[in-house]
Amino acid sequence: MLSGMQVILCVLAFGPTLHAQDSKYAGAFLEIPVGSSALGMGGAFTAIANDESAFHWNPAGVSLVDHKLAGFMYSSEYGTPGSALANFYQIGFTYPMKDLTLAANWERLSIGDLVHTPDLTNVTVTDERAQLVREIYAGSPDYFSDNEDAIVLSVARDNHITLDWGWLYYKQQIEVPVGINFKIIHQGIGSFGSASGIGIDAGAMLKFSLADFLLMTYLGNLTIATAITDIGGTRLAWSTQRTQIIPMHVNGGIAYAQPIPQFNTIATISSDFLVGEAEKARFGLDVQYDSLVSLRLGINRGFFAAGAGFDWRKKVTVSYSLSINDALGPEHRLSFSVNIDNVLKKEGSNE
Repeated sequence: MLSGMQVILCVLAFGPTLHAQDSKYAGAFLEIPVGSSALGMGGAFTAIANDESAFHWNPAGVSLVDHKLAGFMYSSEYGTPGSALANFYQIGFTYPMKDLTLAANWERLSIGDLVHTPDLTNVTVTDERAQLVREIYAGSPDYFSDNEDAIVLSVARDNHITLDWGWLYYKQQIEVPVGINFKIIHQGIGSFGSASGIGIDAGAMLKFSLADFLLMTYLGNLTIATAITDIGGTRLAWSTQRTQIIPMHVNGGIAYAQPIPQFNTIATISSDFLVGEAEKARFGLDVQYDSLVSLRLGINRGFFAAGAGFDWRKKVTVSYSLSINDALGPEHRLSFSVNIDNVLKKEGSNE
């Protein structure tokens, strides 16, 4: 009987053999979470998305990055680094401009050393089947690899709007970030087939101060957000003449950030949910001290997550996350981001 990991690898590796209408696992690698900060909070990041992983969780959050930023993440899937059955990489660059923020990211899931075993389901004679299996493994196994890539180009804008609450005699500033992703997807499975497709994601946020809204100075900021992935369904066309559709998903999120001035700390709680789908919600907590160190806890659809982050001189940020899953066991992820503006700034310069 196949183990849980073997089943997952089979699904990833033999996607083109699925019937055109059976697209449940189409583009499954795109659902691999990006960013250790988000993962430490259990993936409850749709209403936070403000770092190098924003494109994955909510493209609107790309506009919240106010400096040139390079990011990288590595994840060993189904094993430890060096002995993992699969490896996942993400590298990207975010570039703020006057009115827009642009980002480009590359994601890859790589599975190597898969053994090709011919289909013996039509061989009904037990002895004949056993003999064929012996002949197959008597020689050199036929290995192949599965590489799945996505290039994601993001465009986002942070809009600032003034609301005039005339009957209360005051005005309030709110932020409405919006963003869109254009995804170029390619999957290749050895010499058996390849697929390509183009997808679109979109997202929006509504951010405002509860202190201003409720006239209570001790309150923090509230964010309500939504992100739509694979709008209209993303079509994957295989060289084997098969077609798969990556289904559209609508994510909702809410986050509240509470300053604690006495301890120079900000505590943020968040929650994510899939609209119209029977999936458990995600919950996260981030406690950040002096914009230097962060500790995180989360519940990712019923599974525990935790993490930590460290910001070195506002130049390099390192984040780690641990996720627990009954089927896959503990998953460790490490991500880095570099504030290019601060790295290039001369010491003592105010520019």
